[in-house]
Amino acid sequence: MKLSLHRQAITIVLVLMAGACARAKDPAAIQMAVGGQTQFIYLPLTLASQLGYFKDEGLSVNISDLRGGSEALAAMLGGSVDLVTGFYEHTIRARAQGKHLVMVALFDRYPGLVLMVGKQHFTEVHTIKDLVGKPVGVTAPGSSTDQLVKFILRLNNLDTQSIPVVTSGIETMLAALEQDRVWAGVTVDPLASKLDRDGIARALYDTRTEKGTLDIFGGPWPAGGFYTTVDFIQEHPRTVQALVNAGVRALRYLKEHSAEEVAAAMPDAFWGGDRDQYIASLRANAGMYSTDGVMPPDGPPNVLKTLSLVDEKVAGAKIDLQETYDNTFALKAR
Repeated sequence: MKLSLHRQAITIVLVLMAGACARAKDPAAIQMAVGGQTQFIYLPLTLASQLGYFKDEGLSVNISDLRGGSEALAAMLGGSVDLVTGFYEHTIRARAQGKHLVMVALFDRYPGLVLMVGKQHFTEVHTIKDLVGKPVGVTAPGSSTDQLVKFILRLNNLDTQSIPVVTSGIETMLAALEQDRVWAGVTVDPLASKLDRDGIARALYDTRTEKGTLDIFGGPWPAGGFYTTVDFIQEHPRTVQALVNAGVRALRYLKEHSAEEVAAAMPDAFWGGDRDQYIASLRANAGMYSTDGVMPPDGPPNVLKTLSLVDEKVAGAKIDLQETYDNTFALKAR
């Protein structure tokens, strides 16, 4: 009997040791999804990769660039990727659906989304009411760009389904506006600046600045960053910390270096064929980025409030916002 108990004890110890080894050997190759990698809102991801910060942390991050945030989220929930670089709002909406996602590093202090009207309709469209019944481009249904349209409709006491949205990814938005396939579209920089500069479209509602964000959302609205499932965090805390270390380091680089230096670190293809314009847009958006990756305490309640206006599931759910983000990793990175 004693021998049997002794063997059981040894077995338990071996199992615990194996688990510890597995945790110590957190995956070195990470699958990351992002909906529109060239957008400034997700720039810290690419910057961390280009500057070798992930490699410095012992990680290999494979980035899958998808059409929108909702597709990136679906990829993670489907098990094909480990983490998402996407908008914080998805963690709240997922919680309302019984799924537990957590943002572990915040990149953007405000969303940077711009609802732009195509040049063919400058004289016809002055407010969201003028777009009712007209096609408006978004990166993907259910994405943050789609939610912006619905939220502005709700603010104006209009049916959130009164504007037919059309999937127009970052690569196709310009053509959709030029060819009048959509009357307006939601995009971000650097494309938004290019559309305005070339006279293709102009801003109707703009959250690229703190003032614009406050005007539309009535308060702070934290946006892009790293988020993943609570299970991944619990199983691979070292990997999560390494990723956040790299992300926060990229945020520091953004604050400590010029727009010219940041542009030089990015892939040439991201410049859209105009390096000077890219640099000018970067300079104009510099204030968008977080300094430390930490979620501000007044941000989540405002995001929840705005989502509750357009999403019945969120409005009817009891959501503990403390479960939707975790500042532990960013604070350690600091």
